[in-house]
Amino acid sequence: MYFLHPYKALTSNTTCVSYVRALLSSLLGGGPLIFGSGSEAVLSLSGFRPDDWPAVNFLALLIYQWKKGVVDLPPTAAAPVVNERAFNGAVVSLDGADPYFDFLTLRTAEAREITEFYHKARPRVVAVFLGGKEFEIAATTEAAAQVLTVRRITPSPHTPEGAFTLKYSHGLVFRIPPRDFHVLAHQVADILKSAASLPPVQRREVKVAKKEIYLLHGGRETDDGVVIDNEVYVYI
Repeated sequence: MYFLHPYKALTSNTTCVSYVRALLSSLLGGGPLIFGSGSEAVLSLSGFRPDDWPAVNFLALLIYQWKKGVVDLPPTAAAPVVNERAFNGAVVSLDGADPYFDFLTLRTAEAREITEFYHKARPRVVAVFLGGKEFEIAATTEAAAQVLTVRRITPSPHTPEGAFTLKYSHGLVFRIPPRDFHVLAHQVADILKSAASLPPVQRREVKVAKKEIYLLHGGRETDDGVVIDNEVYVYI
């Protein structure tokens, strides 16, 4: 697959993790998990479960087309394969839950690394790409839902879109079917451009107990606690 043209490799029904990462490294820099400089308006995530392969391939193809001038995206960073084990036949679960979706308690190194990058970039938009039978879009804020004319959802705070909506971002969830990638690319690019122009989410500062988890979520340590300017503390 390394030697296939991206259009062929990324529209196939399999995901080659090493190929996707090598491609995005050459296009965006960084890696091996997150590609980008840390100043982007959009952070895109995919690759949590085996049935997310259409989302992984689509996101990689979208970035490729952007860099080739086929579509117009706002500055975008990407973690195309969050859970590499899912694509190597070893799906990790914990008490019936998927720790690779847990961006509140940050149980995995991957979630912690993405969260650290998130606080560096403070992206206006977090776009989560998942596999699906039909193309669907949902937004996590009322402002995004109205501007983009899509349905609004209230996700679990453990999901990336839920946790980051508690912080500074408008969350978008895309369900990507295993077809029509070239048609969908232009539609998704237009949606991301519109979302990136939304006003940032504002949060007030709060002082909470001195715990490491609050520091991982962007808090600032003081003598008698941690000052945090997002609302994850409500759920931890």
